Amino acid sequence: MTSGILLTILILGILPLQDHEVLRHSDAEFRRGVELQRRGDLAGAQAAYEASLKLIPARMDALSNLGVILARQGRYEQAIARYRDALKLEPAEYRIRLNLGIAYFQIRQFDQARKELSEVIRIQPDNLQVRSLLGLSHFEQGELKGAIENLEYAYRGQPENHVVAYALANAYLQNDQLDRVERLIELVFLNLDTAEAHLLIGSFQLARKQLQPALDELTQSLKLNPKLATAHAQLGAISLLKGNRQLAIEQFKAELEINPRHFQANARLGWLYREDGRLDEAGNLLRQALALRPGDPVVLYYLGQVMQALGKTDEALRLIEQSVETLPDSIPAQVLLARLYFRLKRPADGRRVKSTIERLTTARQKRSSPTSIPLLK
Repeated sequence: MTSGILLTILILGILPLQDHEVLRHSDAEFRRGVELQRRGDLAGAQAAYEASLKLIPARMDALSNLGVILARQGRYEQAIARYRDALKLEPAEYRIRLNLGIAYFQIRQFDQARKELSEVIRIQPDNLQVRSLLGLSHFEQGELKGAIENLEYAYRGQPENHVVAYALANAYLQNDQLDRVERLIELVFLNLDTAEAHLLIGSFQLARKQLQPALDELTQSLKLNPKLATAHAQLGAISLLKGNRQLAIEQFKAELEINPRHFQANARLGWLYREDGRLDEAGNLLRQALALRPGDPVVLYYLGQVMQALGKTDEALRLIEQSVETLPDSIPAQVLLARLYFRLKRPADGRRVKSTIERLTTARQKRSSPTSIPLLK
């Protein structure tokens, strides 16, 4: 960060002599803000920084500190604006960029968080806090490769950090690396009687299709913390495997009451509502799931089915084309795509897709592979 002395010299170099008094007053307000911030008087510090900026708007130090004050008050959108203004004056200042990335993370704008935090990592590759946040940002968007890469780095540097270990274990779980999940459970979580430990162990057992032990662990996790996110979603998954659709619906609804932004709960409940003909509700849930993981091919497929059933053929086509682009070997998606092309009087496209379906069907028959859309994870 530009030193206070250098900043003063730079400002002196562009201010007329008669404005040196303005600079002096701006500096005084800035120093007063720093002292009030040190004492914990956030409101007073904010007022002082704003007074400093009113005198000289192009003060990177005051803009940055004001962003910190706003973020500590939970006013992240306003903090982001101040950080961005500060970066315009000093684009290479990684500490401001770190605070900006954290603010984006707090309001769940993970694309922006990843962008800013990646810039910090480029400058400070060994910053474990940034590695953790970057890994979590990847994980929240279903980008498991980036999540695992950064969380592994953070865990190697802080093996005693249970939060990082928990996040890494869940990334492994989502990526079907069950041997690595088991290893982390043995190293960190097996003897912990916490809601999170029981949730992780139960989720691992669910992945292994050990339904009763998983049910016991997940039930225990909710006893310890009835508001624990993801536990109800996992119980919903167990209910589906046991063929109890109604209980699954109740569990997914319970999950969304705790965490409305839970991807699997939105996606799976939307899928169930689609099967039940509750198309408007299904569409809303699947759109929420797609907002959480843009481009997810399975959600695109299910939402395309809903739009087709609602008679919104053009939108259905757009969604199914996107799904097929990511999952070109999905026969159900290709079949629906061909049907939509014919309905929209695009026979050449429809015949092209039919040829693809015939090729895929022949290849699948040779391999005796299932042709269904992959299960949501």
